[in-house]
Amino acid sequence: MIGLAALGVLACSNAPRTPSPGTPATGGSGGSAGMGTAAMSAGGSSGMSTGGSSGTLACTTTSPGVAPLRLLTHLQYDNTVADLLGDTTRPSQQFPAENVVLGFSNNVAANQVNPTLIAAYQSAAESLAATAVSSRLATLAPCADGAANGECGHTFVTTFGAKVFRRALTANEAANFDALFDATLPSGYPKAIELTLRAMLQSPQFLYRVDALHAPTSESGAIALGADELASRLSYFLTNSTPDDTLLAAAANDQLVSATDIETQARRLLGTTRAKQMAQDFMGQWLGLDQLSGAARQAPDENFGPTELVPDWKSSLGAFIDDAVWNDGTVSGLLTSPKLFLTPKLATLYGVSAPSDPSVPASVPTQRSGLLTQPAIMALLAHSDQSGPVQRGVFVLQQLLCMQVAPPPPNVVAVPPAVDQTATTRERFAQHIADQSCASCHVSLDGIGFGFERYDQLGRYREMENGLPVDDSGQVVGSGDPSLEGPFNGALELSSKLATNETVRSCIATQWYRYAMGRVEDTTDQCSLNDVKARFSSSNGNFRELLVAITLSDAFRYRPALENP
Repeated sequence: MIGLAALGVLACSNAPRTPSPGTPATGGSGGSAGMGTAAMSAGGSSGMSTGGSSGTLACTTTSPGVAPLRLLTHLQYDNTVADLLGDTTRPSQQFPAENVVLGFSNNVAANQVNPTLIAAYQSAAESLAATAVSSRLATLAPCADGAANGECGHTFVTTFGAKVFRRALTANEAANFDALFDATLPSGYPKAIELTLRAMLQSPQFLYRVDALHAPTSESGAIALGADELASRLSYFLTNSTPDDTLLAAAANDQLVSATDIETQARRLLGTTRAKQMAQDFMGQWLGLDQLSGAARQAPDENFGPTELVPDWKSSLGAFIDDAVWNDGTVSGLLTSPKLFLTPKLATLYGVSAPSDPSVPASVPTQRSGLLTQPAIMALLAHSDQSGPVQRGVFVLQQLLCMQVAPPPPNVVAVPPAVDQTATTRERFAQHIADQSCASCHVSLDGIGFGFERYDQLGRYREMENGLPVDDSGQVVGSGDPSLEGPFNGALELSSKLATNETVRSCIATQWYRYAMGRVEDTTDQCSLNDVKARFSSSNGNFRELLVAITLSDAFRYRPALENP
Protein backbone atom coordinates (compact mmCIF):
# COMPACT_ATOMS: atom_id res chain seq x y z
CA MET A 1 0.00 0.00 0.00
CA ILE A 2 3.00 2.32 0.11
CA GLY A 3 2.32 3.51 -3.44
CA LEU A 4 -1.14 4.79 -2.57
CA ALA A 5 0.11 6.28 0.66
CA ALA A 6 2.72 8.23 -1.27
CA LEU A 7 0.04 9.28 -3.75
CA GLY A 8 -1.92 10.82 -0.92
CA VAL A 9 1.10 12.83 0.24
CA LEU A 10 2.07 13.99 -3.24
CA ALA A 11 -1.44 15.01 -4.17
CA CYS A 12 -1.68 17.76 -1.55
CA SER A 13 -0.30 20.76 -3.40
CA ASN A 14 0.12 20.34 -7.12
CA ALA A 15 -2.13 17.41 -7.94
CA PRO A 16 -4.87 18.09 -10.47
CA ARG A 17 -8.42 17.81 -9.30
CA THR A 18 -10.45 15.28 -11.23
CA PRO A 19 -13.76 16.62 -12.53
CA SER A 20 -16.87 14.52 -12.72
CA PRO A 21 -18.07 13.70 -16.22
CA GLY A 22 -19.80 16.65 -17.81
CA THR A 23 -18.48 19.21 -15.32
CA PRO A 24 -15.77 21.80 -15.92
CA ALA A 25 -12.21 20.63 -15.41
CA THR A 26 -10.38 22.69 -12.82
CA GLY A 27 -6.86 22.89 -11.48
CA GLY A 28 -5.22 22.62 -14.91
CA SER A 29 -6.66 25.53 -16.79
CA GLY A 30 -9.92 26.57 -15.26
CA GLY A 31 -11.47 25.75 -18.62
CA SER A 32 -14.48 23.65 -19.43
CA ALA A 33 -14.27 19.98 -20.16
CA GLY A 34 -15.06 20.59 -23.78
CA MET A 35 -18.11 18.39 -24.25
CA GLY A 36 -19.80 20.04 -27.20
CA THR A 37 -22.97 18.97 -28.95
CA ALA A 38 -23.17 17.50 -32.40
CA ALA A 39 -24.86 20.63 -33.66
CA MET A 40 -22.27 22.91 -32.06
CA SER A 41 -19.47 20.90 -33.62
CA ALA A 42 -20.88 21.82 -36.98
CA GLY A 43 -21.76 25.36 -36.19
CA GLY A 44 -24.82 24.37 -38.17
CA SER A 45 -28.26 22.88 -38.09
CA SER A 46 -29.68 20.36 -35.68
CA GLY A 47 -28.68 16.73 -36.00
CA MET A 48 -25.78 17.14 -38.37
CA SER A 49 -22.23 18.39 -38.45
CA THR A 50 -20.96 19.11 -41.91
CA GLY A 51 -17.50 20.28 -40.84
CA GLY A 52 -18.12 23.39 -42.90
CA SER A 53 -17.27 27.02 -42.38
CA SER A 54 -18.30 28.80 -39.20
CA GLY A 55 -19.49 31.82 -41.15
CA THR A 56 -18.11 35.31 -40.62
CA LEU A 57 -16.42 34.69 -37.29
CA ALA A 58 -13.64 37.25 -36.83
CA CYS A 59 -10.37 35.71 -35.65
CA THR A 60 -8.14 38.64 -34.86
CA THR A 61 -6.69 37.67 -31.46
CA THR A 62 -5.06 34.57 -30.05
CA SER A 63 -7.84 32.15 -29.19
CA PRO A 64 -6.79 29.32 -26.86
CA GLY A 65 -8.93 26.24 -26.57
CA VAL A 66 -9.95 24.90 -23.21
CA ALA A 67 -7.22 22.94 -21.46
CA PRO A 68 -8.75 20.29 -19.23
CA LEU A 69 -6.67 17.81 -17.32
CA ARG A 70 -6.19 14.69 -19.39
CA LEU A 71 -5.79 11.18 -18.07
CA LEU A 72 -3.42 9.14 -20.17
CA THR A 73 -5.44 6.99 -22.50
CA HIS A 74 -4.94 3.25 -22.22
CA LEU A 75 -2.79 3.28 -25.35
CA GLN A 76 -0.76 6.22 -24.07
CA TYR A 77 -0.24 4.45 -20.74
CA ASP A 78 1.05 1.32 -22.45
CA ASN A 79 3.32 3.25 -24.81
CA THR A 80 4.65 5.39 -21.98
CA VAL A 81 5.63 2.50 -19.72
CA ALA A 82 7.14 0.76 -22.73
CA ASP A 83 9.29 3.80 -23.52
CA LEU A 84 10.20 4.47 -19.88
CA LEU A 85 10.69 0.93 -18.63
CA GLY A 86 10.97 -1.27 -21.70
CA ASP A 87 7.81 -3.08 -20.57
CA THR A 88 5.63 -4.23 -23.48
CA THR A 89 3.09 -6.30 -21.53
CA ARG A 90 0.33 -3.73 -22.20
CA PRO A 91 -0.96 -3.51 -18.63
CA SER A 92 -3.94 -1.38 -19.68
CA GLN A 93 -5.60 -4.55 -20.96
CA GLN A 94 -6.61 -5.05 -17.32
CA PHE A 95 -8.07 -1.52 -17.03
CA PRO A 96 -11.81 -0.82 -17.33
CA ALA A 97 -12.89 -0.03 -20.88
CA GLU A 98 -12.78 3.59 -21.97
CA ASN A 99 -15.99 5.43 -22.83
CA VAL A 100 -16.53 6.50 -26.43
CA VAL A 101 -17.77 9.94 -27.52
CA LEU A 102 -18.48 10.54 -31.22
CA GLY A 103 -16.33 7.54 -32.05
CA PHE A 104 -13.27 8.41 -29.95
CA SER A 105 -12.25 6.76 -26.71
CA ASN A 106 -9.88 9.53 -25.59
CA ASN A 107 -12.53 12.10 -24.64
CA VAL A 108 -11.34 13.81 -21.47
CA ALA A 109 -14.79 14.50 -20.02
CA ALA A 110 -16.04 10.96 -20.54
CA ASN A 111 -13.04 9.18 -19.04
CA GLN A 112 -12.45 9.90 -15.37
CA VAL A 113 -10.87 8.00 -12.52
CA ASN A 114 -13.04 5.63 -10.51
CA PRO A 115 -12.30 3.08 -7.78
CA THR A 116 -11.89 0.24 -10.26
CA LEU A 117 -9.41 2.20 -12.36
CA ILE A 118 -7.47 3.35 -9.26
CA ALA A 119 -7.12 -0.27 -8.16
CA ALA A 120 -5.95 -1.20 -11.65
CA TYR A 121 -3.38 1.60 -11.61
CA GLN A 122 -2.07 0.32 -8.27
CA SER A 123 -1.80 -3.24 -9.49
CA ALA A 124 -0.07 -2.17 -12.69
CA ALA A 125 2.38 0.06 -10.82
CA GLU A 126 3.32 -2.74 -8.43
CA SER A 127 3.92 -5.20 -11.26
CA LEU A 128 5.77 -2.71 -13.47
CA ALA A 129 8.06 -1.53 -10.69
CA ALA A 130 8.89 -5.05 -9.53
CA THR A 131 9.67 -6.22 -13.06
CA ALA A 132 11.74 -3.14 -13.91
CA VAL A 133 13.91 -3.50 -10.80
CA SER A 134 14.38 -7.25 -11.16
CA SER A 135 15.29 -7.09 -14.85
CA ARG A 136 17.09 -3.79 -15.40
CA LEU A 137 18.03 -2.10 -12.14
CA ALA A 138 21.53 -1.28 -13.41
CA THR A 139 20.03 0.69 -16.29
CA LEU A 140 17.09 2.13 -14.41
CA ALA A 141 18.94 3.36 -11.31
CA PRO A 142 22.68 2.67 -11.60
CA CYS A 143 24.76 2.88 -8.49
CA ALA A 144 28.49 2.29 -8.90
CA ASP A 145 30.40 0.14 -6.45
CA GLY A 146 31.32 2.18 -3.43
CA ALA A 147 28.79 4.89 -4.15
CA ALA A 148 26.38 5.89 -1.41
CA ASN A 149 23.02 4.27 -2.00
CA GLY A 150 21.25 7.31 -0.63
CA GLU A 151 22.87 9.62 -3.17
CA CYS A 152 22.11 7.17 -5.99
CA GLY A 153 18.47 7.07 -4.89
CA HIS A 154 18.20 10.83 -4.82
CA THR A 155 19.75 11.02 -8.29
CA PHE A 156 17.15 8.52 -9.49
CA VAL A 157 14.36 10.67 -8.06
CA THR A 158 15.65 13.76 -9.86
CA THR A 159 16.59 12.26 -13.22
CA PHE A 160 14.13 9.45 -13.75
CA GLY A 161 11.40 11.35 -11.94
CA ALA A 162 11.70 14.11 -14.56
CA LYS A 163 11.05 11.53 -17.27
CA VAL A 164 8.05 10.13 -15.43
CA PHE A 165 6.56 13.59 -14.79
CA ARG A 166 7.65 14.91 -18.21
CA ARG A 167 9.16 17.94 -16.47
CA ALA A 168 11.55 18.71 -13.65
CA LEU A 169 10.19 17.86 -10.22
CA THR A 170 9.35 20.75 -7.93
CA ALA A 171 11.34 21.02 -4.72
CA ASN A 172 8.41 19.67 -2.69
CA GLU A 173 7.89 16.73 -5.04
CA ALA A 174 11.56 15.79 -4.97
CA ALA A 175 11.64 16.08 -1.18
CA ASN A 176 8.62 13.76 -0.84
CA PHE A 177 10.13 11.09 -3.07
CA ASP A 178 13.52 11.42 -1.38
CA ALA A 179 11.82 10.89 1.98
CA LEU A 180 10.05 7.82 0.66
CA PHE A 181 13.29 6.38 -0.68
CA ASP A 182 15.17 7.08 2.56
CA ALA A 183 12.39 5.52 4.65
CA THR A 184 12.46 2.30 2.64
CA LEU A 185 16.24 2.06 2.09
CA PRO A 186 16.71 -0.19 5.16
CA SER A 187 14.92 -2.86 3.11
CA GLY A 188 17.74 -2.65 0.56
CA TYR A 189 18.57 -0.46 -2.43
CA PRO A 190 16.56 -2.48 -5.00
CA LYS A 191 13.47 -2.48 -2.79
CA ALA A 192 13.72 1.24 -2.13
CA ILE A 193 13.95 1.96 -5.86
CA GLU A 194 11.02 -0.37 -6.51
CA LEU A 195 8.78 1.32 -3.94
CA THR A 196 9.76 4.80 -5.09
CA LEU A 197 9.07 3.90 -8.71
CA ARG A 198 5.78 2.35 -7.69
CA ALA A 199 4.74 5.63 -6.08
CA MET A 200 5.80 7.63 -9.14
CA LEU A 201 3.68 5.46 -11.40
CA GLN A 202 0.63 6.12 -9.22
CA SER A 203 1.15 9.85 -8.90
CA PRO A 204 -1.33 12.17 -10.59
CA GLN A 205 1.58 13.98 -12.23
CA PHE A 206 2.28 10.81 -14.19
CA LEU A 207 -1.27 9.63 -14.83
CA TYR A 208 -2.51 13.05 -15.93
CA ARG A 209 -1.22 15.38 -18.59
CA VAL A 210 -1.12 18.73 -16.80
CA ASP A 211 -0.79 21.85 -18.93
CA ALA A 212 0.05 24.20 -16.06
CA LEU A 213 0.77 24.30 -12.36
CA HIS A 214 -0.82 27.13 -10.44
CA ALA A 215 0.72 30.41 -11.56
CA PRO A 216 2.70 32.36 -8.95
CA THR A 217 1.15 35.58 -10.25
CA SER A 218 -2.23 36.42 -11.73
CA GLU A 219 -2.75 35.67 -15.42
CA SER A 220 -5.00 37.06 -18.10
CA GLY A 221 -5.72 36.35 -21.74
CA ALA A 222 -4.11 33.55 -23.70
CA ILE A 223 -1.03 31.96 -22.11
CA ALA A 224 1.57 30.26 -24.28
CA LEU A 225 2.28 26.75 -23.05
CA GLY A 226 5.64 26.25 -21.41
CA ALA A 227 8.26 24.18 -23.20
CA ASP A 228 7.63 21.08 -21.08
CA GLU A 229 3.87 21.25 -21.53
CA LEU A 230 4.18 21.83 -25.27
CA ALA A 231 6.60 18.92 -25.60
CA SER A 232 4.08 16.72 -23.84
CA ARG A 233 1.23 17.89 -26.06
CA LEU A 234 3.24 17.31 -29.21
CA SER A 235 4.40 13.88 -28.16
CA TYR A 236 1.10 12.56 -26.86
CA PHE A 237 -0.73 13.77 -29.96
CA LEU A 238 1.72 12.62 -32.63
CA THR A 239 3.14 9.50 -30.95
CA ASN A 240 0.72 8.65 -28.11
CA SER A 241 3.68 8.42 -25.77
CA THR A 242 6.02 10.39 -23.54
CA PRO A 243 8.45 12.90 -25.12
CA ASP A 244 11.65 11.33 -26.45
CA ASP A 245 15.12 12.57 -25.54
CA THR A 246 15.36 14.84 -28.59
CA LEU A 247 12.10 16.57 -27.74
CA LEU A 248 13.05 16.92 -24.08
CA ALA A 249 16.40 18.45 -25.11
CA ALA A 250 14.62 20.92 -27.41
CA ALA A 251 12.36 21.95 -24.53
CA ALA A 252 15.31 22.35 -22.15
CA ASN A 253 17.29 24.45 -24.65
CA ASP A 254 14.54 26.94 -25.55
CA GLN A 255 14.14 25.33 -28.97
CA LEU A 256 10.40 24.79 -28.62
CA VAL A 257 9.20 28.37 -28.59
CA SER A 258 8.49 29.65 -32.10
CA ALA A 259 6.11 28.24 -34.68
CA THR A 260 9.18 27.15 -36.66
CA ASP A 261 10.51 25.25 -33.65
CA ILE A 262 7.19 23.50 -33.16
CA GLU A 263 6.89 22.62 -36.83
CA THR A 264 10.43 21.22 -36.91
CA GLN A 265 9.71 18.88 -34.01
CA ALA A 266 6.26 17.95 -35.34
CA ARG A 267 7.69 16.93 -38.70
CA ARG A 268 10.46 14.95 -37.00
CA LEU A 269 7.96 13.07 -34.85
CA LEU A 270 5.84 12.31 -37.90
CA GLY A 271 8.76 10.27 -39.21
CA THR A 272 8.74 7.89 -36.24
CA THR A 273 7.23 4.45 -35.90
CA ARG A 274 5.05 5.72 -33.07
CA ALA A 275 3.46 8.25 -35.47
CA LYS A 276 2.51 5.43 -37.82
CA GLN A 277 0.91 3.66 -34.88
CA MET A 278 -0.90 6.87 -33.93
CA ALA A 279 -2.41 7.14 -37.40
CA GLN A 280 -3.57 3.53 -37.20
CA ASP A 281 -5.15 4.26 -33.81
CA PHE A 282 -6.92 7.34 -35.15
CA MET A 283 -8.16 5.51 -38.22
CA GLY A 284 -9.30 2.57 -36.12
CA GLN A 285 -11.38 4.79 -33.84
CA TRP A 286 -12.67 7.09 -36.57
CA LEU A 287 -13.76 4.18 -38.74
CA GLY A 288 -15.05 2.01 -35.88
CA LEU A 289 -12.75 -0.87 -36.76
CA ASP A 290 -13.06 -2.49 -33.31
CA GLN A 291 -16.35 -3.89 -34.54
CA LEU A 292 -14.49 -5.89 -37.15
CA SER A 293 -13.06 -8.21 -34.49
CA GLY A 294 -16.39 -9.91 -33.89
CA ALA A 295 -17.65 -9.75 -37.46
CA ALA A 296 -19.03 -13.17 -38.41
CA ARG A 297 -19.42 -13.28 -42.19
CA GLN A 298 -20.30 -16.30 -44.30
CA ALA A 299 -21.44 -17.14 -47.82
CA PRO A 300 -22.98 -20.41 -48.98
CA ASP A 301 -20.35 -20.84 -51.70
CA GLU A 302 -17.35 -20.38 -49.38
CA ASN A 303 -16.11 -22.70 -46.65
CA PHE A 304 -14.52 -20.23 -44.25
CA GLY A 305 -15.30 -20.18 -40.54
CA PRO A 306 -17.51 -17.26 -39.44
CA THR A 307 -14.60 -15.14 -38.20
CA GLU A 308 -11.73 -16.87 -40.00
CA LEU A 309 -11.09 -13.97 -42.36
CA VAL A 310 -10.97 -11.25 -39.69
CA PRO A 311 -7.15 -11.33 -39.16
CA ASP A 312 -6.63 -11.18 -42.93
CA TRP A 313 -9.02 -8.26 -43.32
CA LYS A 314 -7.29 -6.38 -40.51
CA SER A 315 -3.86 -6.99 -42.01
CA SER A 316 -5.05 -5.91 -45.45
CA LEU A 317 -6.71 -2.73 -44.24
CA GLY A 318 -3.82 -1.80 -41.95
CA ALA A 319 -1.38 -2.00 -44.84
CA PHE A 320 -3.71 0.07 -47.03
CA ILE A 321 -4.07 2.77 -44.36
CA ASP A 322 -0.29 2.99 -43.91
CA ASP A 323 0.18 3.38 -47.65
CA ALA A 324 -2.63 5.88 -48.09
CA VAL A 325 -1.62 8.11 -45.17
CA TRP A 326 2.16 8.03 -45.44
CA ASN A 327 3.00 7.22 -49.08
CA ASP A 328 0.29 8.88 -51.11
CA GLY A 329 -0.62 11.03 -48.11
CA THR A 330 -3.80 12.73 -49.31
CA VAL A 331 -7.55 12.44 -48.94
CA SER A 332 -7.75 11.83 -52.67
CA GLY A 333 -5.39 8.88 -52.39
CA LEU A 334 -7.24 7.51 -49.39
CA LEU A 335 -10.52 7.53 -51.31
CA THR A 336 -9.41 6.59 -54.84
CA SER A 337 -6.35 4.32 -54.61
CA PRO A 338 -7.01 1.03 -56.46
CA LYS A 339 -4.49 -0.81 -54.30
CA LEU A 340 -5.25 -3.98 -52.37
CA PHE A 341 -2.82 -5.53 -49.87
CA LEU A 342 -3.77 -9.17 -49.82
CA THR A 343 -2.85 -12.23 -47.82
CA PRO A 344 -2.76 -15.45 -49.86
CA LYS A 345 -6.17 -16.40 -48.49
CA LEU A 346 -7.72 -13.08 -49.54
CA ALA A 347 -6.04 -13.18 -52.95
CA THR A 348 -7.71 -16.53 -53.63
CA LEU A 349 -11.06 -15.32 -52.29
CA TYR A 350 -11.07 -12.20 -54.48
CA GLY A 351 -9.60 -13.84 -57.56
CA VAL A 352 -6.62 -11.51 -57.68
CA SER A 353 -3.06 -12.49 -58.54
CA ALA A 354 -1.38 -10.93 -55.54
CA PRO A 355 2.40 -10.45 -55.29
CA SER A 356 4.24 -13.01 -53.18
CA ASP A 357 5.18 -10.22 -50.77
CA PRO A 358 2.05 -9.03 -48.86
CA SER A 359 3.64 -5.60 -48.45
CA VAL A 360 3.51 -5.11 -52.22
CA PRO A 361 0.02 -4.13 -53.35
CA ALA A 362 -2.07 -5.53 -56.13
CA SER A 363 -3.95 -2.95 -58.17
CA VAL A 364 -7.52 -3.49 -59.33
CA PRO A 365 -8.61 -0.15 -60.83
CA THR A 366 -11.88 -1.46 -62.28
CA GLN A 367 -13.03 -2.96 -58.97
CA ARG A 368 -11.61 -0.87 -56.15
CA SER A 369 -11.40 2.81 -55.36
CA GLY A 370 -9.88 3.60 -52.02
CA LEU A 371 -11.04 3.16 -48.46
CA LEU A 372 -14.74 2.70 -49.12
CA THR A 373 -14.18 -0.33 -51.34
CA GLN A 374 -11.56 -2.04 -49.20
CA PRO A 375 -12.66 -5.61 -48.46
CA ALA A 376 -12.42 -5.10 -44.70
CA ILE A 377 -14.67 -2.01 -44.81
CA MET A 378 -17.23 -3.72 -47.02
CA ALA A 379 -17.24 -6.77 -44.73
CA LEU A 380 -17.51 -4.57 -41.66
CA LEU A 381 -20.48 -2.70 -43.13
CA ALA A 382 -22.52 -5.78 -43.89
CA HIS A 383 -24.75 -8.38 -42.28
CA SER A 384 -23.59 -11.89 -41.57
CA ASP A 385 -25.15 -13.32 -44.73
CA GLN A 386 -25.71 -10.30 -46.98
CA SER A 387 -24.50 -6.82 -47.81
CA GLY A 388 -25.58 -3.83 -45.72
CA PRO A 389 -26.86 -0.82 -47.69
CA VAL A 390 -28.04 0.97 -44.56
CA GLN A 391 -24.76 0.57 -42.66
CA ARG A 392 -22.82 1.71 -45.70
CA GLY A 393 -24.96 4.79 -46.16
CA VAL A 394 -24.67 5.70 -42.48
CA PHE A 395 -20.90 5.24 -42.63
CA VAL A 396 -20.45 7.72 -45.50
CA LEU A 397 -22.75 10.30 -43.93
CA GLN A 398 -21.26 10.11 -40.43
CA GLN A 399 -17.58 9.40 -40.97
CA LEU A 400 -16.95 11.38 -44.16
CA LEU A 401 -19.59 14.12 -44.07
CA CYS A 402 -19.86 14.49 -40.26
CA MET A 403 -23.65 14.23 -40.31
CA GLN A 404 -25.21 12.78 -37.18
CA VAL A 405 -27.69 10.13 -38.28
CA ALA A 406 -30.55 9.59 -35.85
CA PRO A 407 -31.17 6.00 -34.67
CA PRO A 408 -34.35 4.26 -35.82
CA PRO A 409 -37.54 4.95 -33.82
CA PRO A 410 -38.06 2.73 -30.75
CA ASN A 411 -40.96 0.92 -32.41
CA VAL A 412 -38.84 -0.13 -35.41
CA VAL A 413 -37.09 -3.50 -35.33
CA ALA A 414 -33.93 -2.83 -37.33
CA VAL A 415 -33.32 -6.20 -38.96
CA PRO A 416 -32.52 -6.78 -42.63
CA PRO A 417 -35.01 -8.45 -44.92
CA ALA A 418 -34.67 -12.23 -45.10
CA VAL A 419 -32.32 -13.51 -47.77
CA ASP A 420 -34.22 -14.42 -50.93
CA GLN A 421 -32.31 -16.39 -53.55
CA THR A 422 -34.68 -15.11 -56.25
CA ALA A 423 -34.12 -11.38 -55.64
CA THR A 424 -31.31 -8.90 -55.30
CA THR A 425 -30.52 -7.06 -52.08
CA ARG A 426 -31.75 -3.84 -53.65
CA GLU A 427 -35.11 -5.39 -54.43
CA ARG A 428 -35.49 -6.76 -50.90
CA PHE A 429 -34.58 -3.41 -49.30
CA ALA A 430 -37.00 -1.47 -51.51
CA GLN A 431 -39.56 -1.69 -48.70
CA HIS A 432 -37.61 1.00 -46.85
CA ILE A 433 -38.52 3.55 -49.47
CA ALA A 434 -42.03 2.23 -50.08
CA ASP A 435 -42.94 2.63 -46.41
CA GLN A 436 -43.59 6.33 -45.83
CA SER A 437 -42.65 6.10 -42.14
CA CYS A 438 -39.18 4.89 -43.17
CA ALA A 439 -38.65 6.73 -46.42
CA SER A 440 -37.69 10.09 -44.91
CA CYS A 441 -34.47 8.61 -43.52
CA HIS A 442 -33.81 5.74 -45.88
CA VAL A 443 -33.94 7.82 -49.03
CA SER A 444 -30.63 9.30 -47.82
CA LEU A 445 -29.15 6.18 -46.25
CA ASP A 446 -30.09 3.62 -48.87
CA GLY A 447 -29.52 6.11 -51.67
CA ILE A 448 -25.82 6.07 -50.81
CA GLY A 449 -25.65 2.49 -49.58
CA PHE A 450 -27.02 0.99 -52.79
CA GLY A 451 -23.98 2.41 -54.56
CA PHE A 452 -21.88 -0.30 -52.89
CA GLU A 453 -23.99 -3.25 -54.03
CA ARG A 454 -21.15 -4.64 -56.14
CA TYR A 455 -19.53 -5.78 -52.86
CA ASP A 456 -21.00 -8.61 -50.83
CA GLN A 457 -20.67 -9.43 -47.14
CA LEU A 458 -17.18 -10.90 -47.70
CA GLY A 459 -16.01 -7.83 -49.59
CA ARG A 460 -16.06 -9.73 -52.89
CA TYR A 461 -16.69 -7.79 -56.07
CA ARG A 462 -19.71 -8.99 -58.00
CA GLU A 463 -21.68 -8.03 -61.07
CA MET A 464 -24.44 -10.60 -60.57
CA GLU A 465 -26.43 -11.54 -57.47
CA ASN A 466 -28.58 -14.65 -57.46
CA GLY A 467 -28.30 -14.73 -61.23
CA LEU A 468 -29.58 -11.18 -61.56
CA PRO A 469 -27.53 -8.12 -62.60
CA VAL A 470 -26.50 -5.85 -59.75
CA ASP A 471 -27.84 -2.30 -59.88
CA ASP A 472 -25.35 -0.09 -58.02
CA SER A 473 -26.74 3.27 -59.04
CA GLY A 474 -27.20 5.62 -56.11
CA GLN A 475 -28.00 9.15 -55.11
CA VAL A 476 -26.83 11.62 -52.50
CA VAL A 477 -29.80 13.33 -50.84
CA GLY A 478 -29.81 15.76 -47.92
CA SER A 479 -26.05 16.16 -47.56
CA GLY A 480 -26.27 19.94 -47.41
CA ASP A 481 -23.54 20.17 -50.08
CA PRO A 482 -24.86 21.00 -53.57
CA SER A 483 -21.66 19.68 -55.17
CA LEU A 484 -22.42 16.19 -53.83
CA GLU A 485 -26.19 16.07 -54.29
CA GLY A 486 -27.64 13.96 -57.04
CA PRO A 487 -27.23 10.59 -58.73
CA PHE A 488 -24.04 8.58 -59.15
CA ASN A 489 -23.15 5.24 -60.67
CA GLY A 490 -21.41 2.93 -58.27
CA ALA A 491 -18.84 3.22 -55.51
CA LEU A 492 -16.00 4.24 -57.82
CA GLU A 493 -17.87 7.33 -59.02
CA LEU A 494 -18.99 8.22 -55.50
CA SER A 495 -15.45 7.84 -54.15
CA SER A 496 -14.17 10.10 -56.91
CA LYS A 497 -16.71 12.78 -55.97
CA LEU A 498 -15.87 12.53 -52.28
CA ALA A 499 -12.10 12.57 -52.89
CA THR A 500 -11.95 16.23 -53.89
CA ASN A 501 -14.92 17.48 -51.92
CA GLU A 502 -14.44 20.33 -49.46
CA THR A 503 -17.03 19.01 -46.99
CA VAL A 504 -15.15 15.72 -46.77
CA ARG A 505 -11.83 17.46 -46.15
CA SER A 506 -13.47 19.65 -43.53
CA CYS A 507 -15.00 16.63 -41.81
CA ILE A 508 -11.70 14.71 -41.75
CA ALA A 509 -9.94 17.77 -40.32
CA THR A 510 -12.60 18.00 -37.61
CA GLN A 511 -12.28 14.31 -36.76
CA TRP A 512 -8.50 14.51 -36.40
CA TYR A 513 -8.79 17.73 -34.39
CA ARG A 514 -11.10 15.97 -31.92
CA TYR A 515 -8.62 13.13 -31.62
CA ALA A 516 -5.71 15.54 -31.08
CA MET A 517 -7.50 17.56 -28.42
CA GLY A 518 -9.18 14.62 -26.71
CA ARG A 519 -12.54 16.38 -26.67
CA VAL A 520 -15.36 17.65 -28.81
CA GLU A 521 -14.73 21.14 -30.13
CA ASP A 522 -16.68 24.06 -28.69
CA THR A 523 -17.00 27.76 -29.48
CA THR A 524 -13.48 28.53 -28.24
CA ASP A 525 -12.10 26.25 -30.96
CA GLN A 526 -13.79 27.84 -33.94
CA CYS A 527 -10.92 30.08 -35.02
CA SER A 528 -8.31 27.36 -34.56
CA LEU A 529 -10.41 24.75 -36.31
CA ASN A 530 -11.21 27.05 -39.21
CA ASP A 531 -7.50 27.75 -39.63
CA VAL A 532 -6.68 24.03 -39.53
CA LYS A 533 -9.33 23.33 -42.17
CA ALA A 534 -8.01 26.13 -44.39
CA ARG A 535 -4.44 24.84 -44.19
CA PHE A 536 -5.59 21.31 -44.91
CA SER A 537 -7.56 22.46 -47.92
CA SER A 538 -4.70 24.58 -49.31
CA SER A 539 -2.43 21.52 -49.09
CA ASN A 540 -4.89 19.58 -51.29
CA GLY A 541 -5.85 17.39 -48.37
CA ASN A 542 -2.34 16.32 -47.32
CA PHE A 543 -2.41 14.41 -44.03
CA ARG A 544 1.05 15.47 -42.83
CA GLU A 545 0.13 19.09 -43.38
CA LEU A 546 -3.12 18.58 -41.47
CA LEU A 547 -1.29 17.16 -38.45
CA VAL A 548 1.30 19.94 -38.51
CA ALA A 549 -1.47 22.55 -38.83
CA ILE A 550 -3.14 21.23 -35.67
CA THR A 551 0.11 21.59 -33.70
CA LEU A 552 0.44 25.20 -34.90
CA SER A 553 -3.10 26.20 -33.96
CA ASP A 554 -3.82 28.57 -31.09
CA ALA A 555 -5.86 25.92 -29.30
CA PHE A 556 -2.87 23.59 -29.33
CA ARG A 557 -0.17 26.14 -28.38
CA TYR A 558 -2.03 28.28 -25.83
CA ARG A 559 -4.16 27.78 -22.76
CA PRO A 560 -6.57 30.07 -20.93
CA ALA A 561 -5.37 31.98 -17.89
CA LEU A 562 -5.54 30.10 -14.61
CA GLU A 563 -7.99 31.26 -12.02
CA ASN A 564 -6.35 32.30 -8.77
CA PRO A 565 -6.74 29.51 -6.19
